[in-house]
Amino acid sequence: MREESVEFEEGIILEEYRKGFKLGDRLLRPSMVKVSAGPGPAKPEQAESSKPEAEDASEASEEGSSGSESS
Repeated sequence: MREESVEFEEGIILEEYRKGFKLGDRLLRPSMVKVSAGPGPAKPEQAESSKPEAEDASEASEEGSSGSESS
């Protein structure tokens, strides 16, 4: 299994679900693990959702400053 992770680089084992066994050079049972896939792609939803907040804040500050200029 692979899981996106910002904490670990790609290829690092995060969890071991079932231990594997070898007898000499022979693999008796492979282990079952979860491996880090590295950081996932940047999500455009987060970037878009943070922009309107910043724009709202700048618009509010502009409105506040333009209101004081007209007084």
